[in-house]
Amino acid sequence: MAEEFDLVVIGGGHNGLACAAYLQKAGMSTCVLERRHNIGGGCATEEVTLPGFKHNLHSVMHIGGPMYRTLELDKYGAKYVRPDPNYAFVTRDGRAILSYLDVDATCETIAQFSKKDAKTYKSLNEKFQHLRQVVNAYWHSEPLPLSKLYALLEGAPDGKLMIQILNSSVKQVTDAFFENEAVKCWLAIAAMQGSVPYDLAGTGLQIPTMVSAMHGHSNGICIGGSRMLAEALVNVITAAGGAVRKNSHVAKVIVEHGTATGVELENGSQIMARCAIASNTNVKALMLELVGEACLDDEFARRVRAFQADEVSFFTPHFALNEPPLYAAARKNPDVQKALGVAWGVEHSAEILSHHYQLRQGLVPRECVAFSIAPTVHDPSQAPPGKHTAFTWQVAPFRLKEGPEHWLKIKEDYGEHIRKVWCDYAPNMQGENILAHFNYSPYDISQTTISMFEGSIAHGHISPNQMGDLRPVPGWANYRMPVKHLYLCGGSAHPMGGVTGAPGFNCAGAIADDYKMKKWWWRPSKTLKG
Repeated sequence: MAEEFDLVVIGGGHNGLACAAYLQKAGMSTCVLERRHNIGGGCATEEVTLPGFKHNLHSVMHIGGPMYRTLELDKYGAKYVRPDPNYAFVTRDGRAILSYLDVDATCETIAQFSKKDAKTYKSLNEKFQHLRQVVNAYWHSEPLPLSKLYALLEGAPDGKLMIQILNSSVKQVTDAFFENEAVKCWLAIAAMQGSVPYDLAGTGLQIPTMVSAMHGHSNGICIGGSRMLAEALVNVITAAGGAVRKNSHVAKVIVEHGTATGVELENGSQIMARCAIASNTNVKALMLELVGEACLDDEFARRVRAFQADEVSFFTPHFALNEPPLYAAARKNPDVQKALGVAWGVEHSAEILSHHYQLRQGLVPRECVAFSIAPTVHDPSQAPPGKHTAFTWQVAPFRLKEGPEHWLKIKEDYGEHIRKVWCDYAPNMQGENILAHFNYSPYDISQTTISMFEGSIAHGHISPNQMGDLRPVPGWANYRMPVKHLYLCGGSAHPMGGVTGAPGFNCAGAIADDYKMKKWWWRPSKTLKG
């Protein structure tokens, strides 16, 4: 006889775990099924270089949000360190811009490059400091129809300007507000870490939102590695009586008379769902593969087929080190060594445009749009005593002209190219300091974490036609799928990928509403007024 639970969750990424945690604590019996031997999805920490060296293959910098507080994750094993400064941008001539919690301290570093830009930055932060709360509320709610969103924006302080920025690209916003190229690159590289294309219209609100957020709450790293966040969520679920199972690959969703009733695993066993099934995989895998087009309306299937992968992915060289990267810019400002993330490489917006042109041509970019982190500077537990780890996110294409599998042939050479450029900024990233390395390509991402199709860390392109109440597809942005009792809780749902827990949080709310369950958790205010 098949096992039964109230809720079955497909995929043990943090959003699937969060959805299960909220509903298990609300009274549903839940079972999370993860196909891999490790839980966490994008919250992956593995020893890929040498024993004892922990490497975070996907997410490292975590924003925070209701999931962390309402589920009391610190009590279940997810403890954070939040460095200040949080982010630095270094140049070849040894200067740096640093993002401190203190706005004035940040502006002092900007003023080295442009006093005018320092004043503009401070003004922009004051003008849009309410945006952090606005975005947090928007992310943790079912998305508003565009007409209502625009109406609310129009009524907010500087609403018309917000609408203009919303319809601009990151490039257009940085060009409109700032004059210095280093300042523009500092902001652009930070914005692009969320898989946001530099020159795509409709993404410009990322800049004032980011400016507001950087001075309200530092990004943090989870002590012990990102997987500890996933393990904490597992602990919440199991402490409340739920189940989390690894090595349990779901092969299909069982659909009877238009209703999802359970799942069948690759080994043929079945697990039935009395109430609901929530999927943490992307919408294409869920609806076209696990459910199957035979169960879908033709128009809905067409919309899902048209759902696009991220335009940009990441190439990530990981290093086991004797000492962390030592940046030349730290000679003038020692706080560079304290920053959580350090950006380097391009120093002019024209270089970023060239980089994106190569991406779209399926070429391997020679310019480095690089963002590096040495977690062990802030959490020594991620390496053996006295040793360190470090890595760089380099924005890169999945779709090479020769095909994505070509990454397997070129990734060692490309990793070496990035390391050599890194040496221009951190001269010790060479020789005996490097104990071992591991190059992780966009193709590797797609094979290891299959929900990130075509290397999509955001589970789907962050573009206006796939965001808000159009994500994943028009008409189905409220986490409910057209197959009855089937829900989407992963990053291809609103708001997008990233370690916020928002899709899982919102999906849990939708299921609770449908089954008239009391929501024991709070959610952010929905006001758009500061």
